Amino acid sequence: MKNIQPILLPAGGGSKIKVGGASLFVKLFSNACGGVMTITEYRLPPNFPGPPPHKHRQFEHAWYVLRGEVNVQLGAEMKVLQPGSFLFIPKYTVHAFSNLCDHEAGLLAIDTPGGFEKYYGDLQDAIGDNKTVDQQIIRDIQLKYDTYPPDYVFESEQQ
Repeated sequence: MKNIQPILLPAGGGSKIKVGGASLFVKLFSNACGGVMTITEYRLPPNFPGPPPHKHRQFEHAWYVLRGEVNVQLGAEMKVLQPGSFLFIPKYTVHAFSNLCDHEAGLLAIDTPGGFEKYYGDLQDAIGDNKTVDQQIIRDIQLKYDTYPPDYVFESEQQ
């Protein structure tokens, strides 16, 4: 087994990725922990619309709100999460998030299994902070990283 080393980051540390006005700081890359997880801090600017509703067949999320308010869609339900709130999103659950407030919101995301940080990096390359969005490129990236529209039907859901 690969020798896994401890990682200590200072406050504000991590590898920064900018996507659609949000700043993401990858705290733990999956290759540093044998592919088990990715840990990322999201800094969502005021009035950040977030991604469209989607679901995953492989990835699961655990979110902890650090500051501000994070608006979350879970299936047909809408929730407003306050600092200290925790949310686990299992596979196949339609979800989305946004920051509808006039101040920054912060979220710590733990994604399992690891590898979701590559999705963020590809999105940054495709749309960055102010690039023109090519919807076909976005769809291709989403499918590459297990991100499907709400109406997509997985074989395991048909049983």
